[in-house]
Amino acid sequence: MQSRLRRDVELVVFDLDGTLVDSREDIAGAVNQGLQAVGGPGRPGEDIYPLIGRPLLQIFAELLPPGLGARAVEAQAVFRRYYLDHCFDRSRLYPGVVECIERMKSVPLAVATTKMTFMAIRVIEHTGLAPHFSLVQGSDDIPHKPDPTLLRIVLGKTGKQAERSWMVGDTVYDIQAGKAAGMRTCAVTYGIGSAADLREESPDLMVASLAELPSRLGFP
Repeated sequence: MQSRLRRDVELVVFDLDGTLVDSREDIAGAVNQGLQAVGGPGRPGEDIYPLIGRPLLQIFAELLPPGLGARAVEAQAVFRRYYLDHCFDRSRLYPGVVECIERMKSVPLAVATTKMTFMAIRVIEHTGLAPHFSLVQGSDDIPHKPDPTLLRIVLGKTGKQAERSWMVGDTVYDIQAGKAAGMRTCAVTYGIGSAADLREESPDLMVASLAELPSRLGFP
């Protein structure tokens, strides 16, 4: 059973923030740089963490006080300039990520994220895992998850079949996008999304650590 399942896996696609990397503190720090640059107050991490994974403009539109919403684009630009140099100050790989990636390196692995591609590549390079990924795809002028366009682009660039590919993520948007793209889905319960919300999306798998994933997919 395990060997058959492994042969059916052509591609595994991972979300980045909240799935591979615990980047909450660095993202929150950059968000506060953007907020304060346009005259808004800084916000505690607990206000920012649940918004991670949404488009930046949506995050700033929600966090800026009334009267400053029109400056969300300016805040976004400040975020991007600051985050470029501070994207891995406090970010760390989640436990189990390295083991997972190394055990599944016999199949192509990819990253699909709401980050811009160049920024996602920069983060992946900081992790030391860049050589293991065939593709790192960000949302450059691409609709954000749960729209499946991002994943369809990944499937097209890698030449893999959706029904033999997996989307692994920590939010309902990841699971919804994977299903809409015709992929199988795995929800991780340690990231930003709640286990209860993820379970309601009926992913094919749910894991509490990525260290569990290789065995669940039939890898040694």
